[in-house]
Amino acid sequence: MKGNVIVLNGTSSSGKTTLARELQSILPEVYLLCSLDAFWDMTPLGMPAGSKNFPNMKLALAKSVRALAETGHNVIVDIVFCGQKTGTELAKEFAGLNTKIVKVECPLDELSKREIARGNRTIGLAKSQYESVHLGVHYDLIVDTLIHSPKQCAEKIMDSMH
Repeated sequence: MKGNVIVLNGTSSSGKTTLARELQSILPEVYLLCSLDAFWDMTPLGMPAGSKNFPNMKLALAKSVRALAETGHNVIVDIVFCGQKTGTELAKEFAGLNTKIVKVECPLDELSKREIARGNRTIGLAKSQYESVHLGVHYDLIVDTLIHSPKQCAEKIMDSMH
């Protein structure tokens, strides 16, 4: 029996990880969290994100998620797409899986405030991703993390799965 896959796509600081943790706490089944940040945490210290030494990190994440789902695990994917390129790669890798693609949106001015408040992100990272992250991507659902709380967004996702 294959597991379900929920993909949360949005810029840095849009609230994907917080939303993923909320989903884990309210979904009736167990879901593993597979985040792009965790993949970058595997690289040597000081290695810049997007390094040419790791040209296919998002594809590697997608293949890992597929392996988890094929072995019966439910997975929440916390990722920042490079627009349609990542969307196309994931669609190919997740073919035949029960997948829900969720747009996690938040206004740019709020993203900037969140980056500053976090203190562990490069200022301007969300702005650099803002235009491309959703470009050409087809979504099953959209949540807005400024208007709704993490719990409300998680409940909207959970309700859409029935």
